[in-house]
Amino acid sequence: MVRSLEIENQNLNSQLKNLETENEDLVKENGILVEKLKILENLENRTLSTDCVRGVSSDAGKAAVLKYILEHVKKDATILDLGFGSGIYGKILRAFDYQTIDGVDVYNKNIQEMGLDRIYDGIFVSNIVDFDFEHYDLIIFGDVLEHIELEAAKDLLSGYIKDNKCEHILVSIPYEYEQEEVYGNQYEKHLQPMANREFMEEQYPYLKLVDEAIMPHNGGTIATYIWSRN
Repeated sequence: MVRSLEIENQNLNSQLKNLETENEDLVKENGILVEKLKILENLENRTLSTDCVRGVSSDAGKAAVLKYILEHVKKDATILDLGFGSGIYGKILRAFDYQTIDGVDVYNKNIQEMGLDRIYDGIFVSNIVDFDFEHYDLIIFGDVLEHIELEAAKDLLSGYIKDNKCEHILVSIPYEYEQEEVYGNQYEKHLQPMANREFMEEQYPYLKLVDEAIMPHNGGTIATYIWSRN
């Protein structure tokens, strides 16, 4: 009888731990939603012409991105957001108290109008493939890799790894998604529209798939990949 009660108590404790873990995940995801609402409210409170719209990113997959960063990247880490667009990754990380975030983007319009200079510690207007730096703890390719020619993208990633430019690389990329320039921004064109799971395994074998999510606006898939030196 006593043994049976002990086993039942262990099962209850295990269930409680699972519930606590699920609750922590929900809190993290809720934090993303709250920050996204703030961003949307800011956009609604200003009048933006099509010239003021930079690259945007689907909500899909953001929970997986944040989960990896929270679990593997310290709050005082140095972070580089490549092709930051409208700054969604920078805004999310600021909401979770990450301290040092720089951004690189080739499109120089509306950075101040959209308040992006208040999100990033340093903003560098440059083509990603030409941008050089010493080292960052985390490099984010948030919906960016598909905008770079395949061979240039492979050289860029392998170079970062070989030259010890970072400790972590995080890539978010839509599968099989064709797109031309948007709002007059030629850099929004997708140059790797053939990307899918098999393509990524073949072309970027050092990247590890950690999540695939459905984009609600078109039903397509967006995937999250990581590389870590550890």
